[in-house]
Formats: sequence, C-alpha cells, structure tokens
Amino acid sequence: MIKQKRLFEEDLLSKSKKEREDFFNDFTVSHPKMKQVSDELKNEIYKGSQNIIMVVGPSGVGKSRLFSATVLSVLKDMEEETEKDRSIIPISGIELPNPDLGKFNWKDFYYRVLSSLRDPLIDYKIDVTNIDKKEKKNNSNNPLNANTAPELRRSIESAFFNRKTKALLIDEAQHFFKINSEKRGSSEQNQRQFNSIKSLANMSTTKIVLFGTYDLNAVFNLDGQLSRRVKEIHFPRYDYTNAEDRRYFQALLLTFQKLLPVEKEPDLKKYSEYIYENSIGCAGILKNWLQRCFSDAIEKEEKTITYQNLKRNALQTKKLLTLAKEAITGEYYFSDNKKEKSELQTLLGIKNEKANEKPKRKNNPKPGIRKPERDTVGLA
Repeated sequence: MIKQKRLFEEDLLSKSKKEREDFFNDFTVSHPKMKQVSDELKNEIYKGSQNIIMVVGPSGVGKSRLFSATVLSVLKDMEEETEKDRSIIPISGIELPNPDLGKFNWKDFYYRVLSSLRDPLIDYKIDVTNIDKKEKKNNSNNPLNANTAPELRRSIESAFFNRKTKALLIDEAQHFFKINSEKRGSSEQNQRQFNSIKSLANMSTTKIVLFGTYDLNAVFNLDGQLSRRVKEIHFPRYDYTNAEDRRYFQALLLTFQKLLPVEKEPDLKKYSEYIYENSIGCAGILKNWLQRCFSDAIEKEEKTITYQNLKRNALQTKKLLTLAKEAITGEYYFSDNKKEKSELQTLLGIKNEKANEKPKRKNNPKPGIRKPERDTVGLA
C-alpha cells in the first residue's frame, strides 16, 4: 500500500512556530458537508429567487469558514469582470456585533456595511431630504446629522447598485433579533427587524445572506410570515450513527493529519471515535481543538500529536454536552417526522378524507380465468 504524501512542503518543518501555526490555521479544508452547503449557497446567490438566504447550523460547525470561503469563491468567479471594471465589488461581508443592552443599532450596521464596500466619506453623508428643515432649526449651513441613519441607508442602496454587488454576507446574524422590547411582543419586533433587512435587499437588488446558529432558525419558525420569505440552507454536523457521515468524518481526520506540520504524522483515524465524541461531529470544533494540540506539541517539543495531547486539550465534557444538546435540538427543525406530517394532514382534512374512502374492489387480474368459487354437484 502506497503511503499518501503529506499536504505541505517538507521545508515547512524547519520554519518558525508562528509560520507553521499560520499555515495550519489559515488552511480551509473543503470537506463534504461544507462543499454541499457551499454549492447550494452559491447557486442561490447566482440563480435563486429569494432575496434573503439563511445558512444555519450548530456552534462550531464551520460557518465562519464557509463565510470566508464563499467570499473568495465568488471573487474568483468574477475575476474577469472585476479586471475589466475595477469599480465592481461582487460580494461583501461583515460580522454582526452583539447588540449592547438588547438594543440593535441600525446606524452602526449601515456604517459597517459601507466600510465593507470601501465607500468614501462615510462620516460626511448628507440627508438631502431634510436640508431645509435642518437649516431652519440649527441656523447652520451644514446638513450633516450624526444622529440619524437614512442617509447611510440610501448610500448603501446606491453603493450596491453601482458596485454591482450580488450578495452581502452577514455572520452572527442571530444578533439581529437579540433585542428587548417592553411595549411590543417579540414576534412583532422580529417582524420589524426582518422587514428592514428585506426592504434593504429588495431596494438594492442585492441578496442578503444571514449566517447564524439555530437561534436564528427558531426565530423564523415562530412566524409563518418570516419563514416563507426566506431560503433556508442547513449546515449540519457529521452524524456518527450514519455510515456515510462516519466515512466522511474519518476522511476529514485523514486530511487534518496530513496537514499538521509536526515531525511525525499523527494517526488521528486510530482515535476517530474519541475525536468524534469530543468534537460532536463539528469540523470547526475539531479544527480549533487540533490548533490547541499543535501549539501544545510545539511548546513541549513533541514530534507528533499523541492521545495524551488530545486529551489535555479537549473541551470540558460539560461544554460539549451543552453544544451537543443545542445541536440536536436545532436539527429537529430540519427533520420531517411522521407525527408532524400526520398532524398537518389532520389539520388540512386530508387524513380524515383518506380514512373515509372505501377500498376499491380488486378486479380479476387475468381475463379468461375464473375466480375461485364452489361448483354445484349432484343431479340437477
């Protein structure tokens, strides 16, 4: 059996700790789950009918990696067009911060989007619709207003149009809906937040892609108005009870062990079940764990990643249990079970109608052949 070559140049082993760590940290592994989701996402960006796309999955599955990989992939696809027209920015992205005190700051959001589009003079936007009002009120010739956001919103719409931006990617998008409201119910507030996002997408003809945890999916499933207006893409973890997923996970381990720039190639596949248990099947959790293991091995001048090293750097069981429960609960939203299907049929009156239908009588299967019956015997 021919031993597979490792996935780095041999001279990397003689380089500094930082260079070796940077190589492993920056390398994005395109494993089957990520490739499947990536292909579906790009198809929706280029050809899909919905302006809002939602990519959800458990914490640590690799959504941020997918975010970065999608940006690079679209830029590569559009390379020829951007060479001809340097004003084009085909795709852009931001990470959404957690709102302070449960209050979402739309002006800050608009500012970050404009920054990602390299828009000039963001601090000097003019609200042209209110110039006269401001002059009368302030007796000033300066129409700038640092307290309102309409001018930033219009600038985004204009930038999307002029830059021919196909999609805006937003990481940690569940933060859109982490808001407190004393006067209104959460459902109404969520609807208002979503309508603002939807309006921006519609008026700019740019698709908005929301990357988030299952919290984001739960918000949309609570409201039929929201759920029907969004294209959902599920980014799941690997399920060890599924034979195909198990093979893919082991292949992922083999790729990582070929990538780790330690003197002796580790045997991660040997501990596949232990590694699955301590990563719950999430590629992102696994990658971060191996980063810690690699750094630990270099510090201790170890030649490879050992079982003891894996054990030292694994997450605490309590943390893993929390992550696993969140993942399994979230996966429920994407599973069609018989009970829910039966409930839907009953609600729509389909199930009762089927139950009341009389079974059709079976015809004689072969013409010319008598059905079995008792013949009359004896004298007529």
